[in-house]
Amino acid sequence: MSELKFTVGSNVYNVVEIDGLMRKYDLYGQVTYSDCRIEIEPSLGATRKTNVIIHELLHACLFEAGYDDQDEELVRRLGNVVTQVIGDNLATFDKLLEMEESE
Repeated sequence: MSELKFTVGSNVYNVVEIDGLMRKYDLYGQVTYSDCRIEIEPSLGATRKTNVIIHELLHACLFEAGYDDQDEELVRRLGNVVTQVIGDNLATFDKLLEMEESE
């Protein structure tokens, strides 16, 4: 998981698995802005991990855009939809990126 890195604004967020997030804090994941880390619970299944990473990336995007106060319900709902859109349209995103690279 440590090979996952996402550039958000001018920062690179690293994804790390942290044992015990669910047991200790009742969390699937969390983002820490000071060290640009997305921490996720390693016991989650692959689909849930993807959804949690996208959820935490949305928090990072909002923070980097200057939104310090974030609506958790909004992030949760958007995260679920964005996860679905990306997952169901990977081939289309590949084509989109190929078009961008050919310009």
